[in-house]
Amino acid sequence: MEEMYSSRLRKANKSDLAELFKLAEQPEVISFAGGFPDPRWFLDEVEEVSRDILRHKRDIALQYGPVPGLTIVREFIAHRMTEQGMPVDIRNILLTSGSLQGLDLICRVFLDPGDTVIVEAPTYLGAISTFESYEVNIVSISCDNQGLMVDELEKYLDNAYVKPKLIYVIPTFQNPSGRVLSLERRKRLIDLCSKYNIPLIEDNAYGELRFSGEDLPTLMALDNTGMVIYLGTFSKIFSPGIRLGWVAASPDIIEKLVLFKQITDQSSSSLSQLLAYEAHKRGLIDMQIKITKEGLKLKRDLTINALKKYFGSTAEWTVSEGGFYTWVQIHKDINTFELLRAAVEDYKVAYVAGPSFFPDGRGQNCIRICYSMVKEDRIEEGIKRLAEIFLGR
Repeated sequence: MEEMYSSRLRKANKSDLAELFKLAEQPEVISFAGGFPDPRWFLDEVEEVSRDILRHKRDIALQYGPVPGLTIVREFIAHRMTEQGMPVDIRNILLTSGSLQGLDLICRVFLDPGDTVIVEAPTYLGAISTFESYEVNIVSISCDNQGLMVDELEKYLDNAYVKPKLIYVIPTFQNPSGRVLSLERRKRLIDLCSKYNIPLIEDNAYGELRFSGEDLPTLMALDNTGMVIYLGTFSKIFSPGIRLGWVAASPDIIEKLVLFKQITDQSSSSLSQLLAYEAHKRGLIDMQIKITKEGLKLKRDLTINALKKYFGSTAEWTVSEGGFYTWVQIHKDINTFELLRAAVEDYKVAYVAGPSFFPDGRGQNCIRICYSMVKEDRIEEGIKRLAEIFLGR
């Protein structure tokens, strides 16, 4: 039977991302795995918005929509981005079925098998899986507490035999580390992409979820060369269930992305687009962001306090100023990937093992902790169980 399938499928690994969803569905497990918002944060007002849409705009909501997205929705996103320091208009916006579809469309436009893509180490496992499906060479550039090590990137680019096709980064509250790329490095990264003429993908899923510290301009806000391709999503600032994201890029790039969008799903959900638009008009997205940030800060603090209590000097971790995650590096020769099954089955606690976030499988003594979904009164117990697994305590 295996010979029936494509070479791409035969090369694909079992999806870690799919496993996260399975883990999150087990109520007895304290799950630090999936990057989900707490459903208790979802706004009751969304029910009324949904009713109003189906009552007054059913003809649009239940119909096919334009391939790039409904005009009023693209206009609102463009206006919102402009207010955030990224001057764009409707020609720069393509709506997608989640930001991961945006990344997939970018790959379709830019990549051929054997091309090279540069990512951070570690980076979002969904991005790794997407790039791997296009049979490209993934080069990982190390990170420190200020994010991507641009010096290392520059050395690689100076000596690269083949120019990379794309650079992919999550500069703000990075998944999985929660780190923020410093302002100086943001500027240098853009300069390098301009110098070498390499498109730079900025994934900004978490950028609006800052609960401490000072805001930094996005890469797109700093870019005056047109090299930045911006991925946005409503999954973290409003609702992951509406499966709505967007790409912001030059009109030329958007036109090419539309060619593949129309043969992928024809158009994103009109109902979801109107739901996001009406929620914006009524101030609900800003309200949702405020509630989410308050909840995240509380859970971040509980997580860090529990790590100090149960891990102490046996590990180090990031103290994120926003987003969903902290990255824990354990000072012990362990394999967190091999221990995951026992963690879930015997200790009833879940995490994502470090190797999932590296194309080459390193990071065996690391884990990603997502604190957004876990109830406050279970966080300490969950961290305690992790210490029992990794430290024998």
